[in-house]
Amino acid sequence: MHTEFELASFDGQWYFLLELTIKSTLILAVAFVMVRLMRRASAAFRYSVWSVAIVALLALPVVNLCVPKWTLEAGTINQAANSHHRNRPSAALPVLQTQHSPQKDVLQSTLPSSSASQTSLSNTDKISVSPSAFLPNVVMTLNVFWLMGCVAMLIRLLIMRVRLWSTSRNYEAVAEGQLFDLLQTCRDDLDYSRPVRLYVTDQRVMPMTWGIICPSILLPREAEHWPEQEIRCAILHELAHVSRLDCLSQLFVQLTCVLYWLNPLVWVAARSLHLERELACDDVVLQNGERASDYAALLMQAVSHFHSNKMLESTAVSMAGRNGFTRRLQAILQETQDRRPVPRRTMLIFAVSFLGLTGLLGVFQIGLTETAHAQQSSPEQTKVQQPEQKQSKPTLNIQQSQAEPIPQQQPKKNELKPIQGGPYQSLPVNGKRSRPLPGMNRPAVRSLNIVFAHDPGIGNYDGIVGRPNDVWNSVDIGTTAVDYTRFSDASSSTARLRISRHDGEWGIKGQSGIFQGYIYHNCRCVDLQTKVLDLPAGSYKIYVFAHGDAPNQNAEIELKVGNRVVGKKATANDGTWNFRTQPYREGLQFVSFNFKIKAGQILTLISHRAGSDYSMFNAIQIVPQTDSVMRQPKKSPQTTR
Repeated sequence: MHTEFELASFDGQWYFLLELTIKSTLILAVAFVMVRLMRRASAAFRYSVWSVAIVALLALPVVNLCVPKWTLEAGTINQAANSHHRNRPSAALPVLQTQHSPQKDVLQSTLPSSSASQTSLSNTDKISVSPSAFLPNVVMTLNVFWLMGCVAMLIRLLIMRVRLWSTSRNYEAVAEGQLFDLLQTCRDDLDYSRPVRLYVTDQRVMPMTWGIICPSILLPREAEHWPEQEIRCAILHELAHVSRLDCLSQLFVQLTCVLYWLNPLVWVAARSLHLERELACDDVVLQNGERASDYAALLMQAVSHFHSNKMLESTAVSMAGRNGFTRRLQAILQETQDRRPVPRRTMLIFAVSFLGLTGLLGVFQIGLTETAHAQQSSPEQTKVQQPEQKQSKPTLNIQQSQAEPIPQQQPKKNELKPIQGGPYQSLPVNGKRSRPLPGMNRPAVRSLNIVFAHDPGIGNYDGIVGRPNDVWNSVDIGTTAVDYTRFSDASSSTARLRISRHDGEWGIKGQSGIFQGYIYHNCRCVDLQTKVLDLPAGSYKIYVFAHGDAPNQNAEIELKVGNRVVGKKATANDGTWNFRTQPYREGLQFVSFNFKIKAGQILTLISHRAGSDYSMFNAIQIVPQTDSVMRQPKKSPQTTR
């Protein structure tokens, strides 16, 4: 067994965090590379790259849900049935299920011993549980932990926003005087026409700005006694933040950190954006005629004498901070530093590039897929079975089984394997003969049979068509791909299955038929899909079983051939328990469709949520109606070792 990442289509939501983490990392990796290549460019260019990357991260969840998906077949989790993992019965032999009871020991003691090869096969028959079966629970736990962190950080952000609004009401507004006149002059220098509010406070706080719709600038009251040149530098720096809409980008950064707080690269990107933002505003101040040495001295004085409010610095944009201060001084005093602003055309190119990358990533679904192969008889098993059929006395291999509801992520039930000369003979147990198998007199029909979650075993299949010992292809919980299938007569089929992501299975107590188990999704937010690929061209009739273990747990089945919708039909939701009764009736436990398919077209079955918001699949039977399909030559299944 090997596990690899694959680009695959699925509808489950438990892998939402995994997908966001991988795709956001790719977007940030591109931004890191671009910033590295632009290290000699102005800070405004590097800030623009980080800004559009942050916007792309915010758009990623929406794009991921809205963009149509592509399916690529890559690495999978393979479950090849072999003697080292799980011995399944041969398709030619009937299999009966039994409940685990003290009679197990009595039966084993009364059975005659078989050949050494049979003993070896019985001793090596083991139950294996794929590690991938536990992945949904692990990922679900991580998702809950991630969601709790998002809620906590969002509450913290809201509290800081409310506190900023509450605190700003205590500041004194300035509508005249030297500070107000210098503000208007600086607005003219930066060609900024929107009104800006100016406040002063008695606290020794760092000059800062906040507000997107109504921008405001806060200065300490002692700024009234500063030299005019220092006041101009401080106001120019804060106005640069206002004109560049840095408060809006700050909000985007905060929301990105809330959504991707588990990804450390997001925090590194947020810190880099903060530094490039301050460097870009320093360049604006220097481009408006201020001396680099005087401005550097003002910043050093501000950092030494004033403090920044920890609760407000993440919502407001301050003039200076200790993080990256040394690099800011070096950039200010470097005369050859590029200080050009970003042209609008360049900014548009950056935005289109990152949004295009986000759309491209949204086309693909990233997850782990599990491929289950139908069991095939090995040559060794065939050689062992042939002489056994000639024996006059049967040999039974009884293993533990349960008839209780199928819990999630449990190994499949073992099976009672009678080895007889005829497939429909009743079995002698303790001198008594069991009842004949139901449905033995049904006509043989070549069909493609699929059972979900609960495999009752050969001899217990109770489909609409066919016989109880027909071959069925089993889809267990967590399985999203079946690349090898067989027809009911054990001949190999070219059809392949793709099942959407699901994390739940259930079985009805005391029952053993194909209808008594089903797969579903716990979130009640997903319409499950089953796709049949490479189905031979021709006419078919399909029977779809879809009903849960409650009167209102029905589903509406939609059948599509390619992009054409063949029809929609729903199982019963009448408030009664008739769905547990037999014989099965169309519109109660199952629905049926007639359809034609061309070579290369995909057959899609969608189980829409209805009644209890669950969607489910119990079983599917696809019966060819075209002579060319029904008369296809039977191919012996390939040997799996």
